[in-house]
Amino acid sequence: MYKESLTIWYNVSNVLNTKEFYEEKLKFECKLYDEEGGMVIMAANTPHVEIGFSEAVEVQASSTSTVFEVIDIEKSVNILRERGIEFVGGIDIIPGLVKLATFTDPDGHSLMLAESLTDG
Repeated sequence: MYKESLTIWYNVSNVLNTKEFYEEKLKFECKLYDEEGGMVIMAANTPHVEIGFSEAVEVQASSTSTVFEVIDIEKSVNILRERGIEFVGGIDIIPGLVKLATFTDPDGHSLMLAESLTDG
């Protein structure tokens, strides 16, 4: 029933700032930019996953996190720090399960990196 794709959608205060953040900091590809309509769609570096943004007058930061799986979280955190991303705290470890690192986008939406500690 479902296709092999996923789009996550957020409201943002400035779609151009958001586009630049996701392009420059996370190296995501812009798939659609509608300046007049206040909308942008970015392709994540995960196949068939896109993040869409609509400009809104009032924006409330999401209390949930979009999580991006990485191979080496320490290396990934260092790369993103070099690009100007500030992380909330350090790397959290859930023993035997996952390492997590949290940061936010320009509107305060929570984003995370995750490195699996399981074999599968």
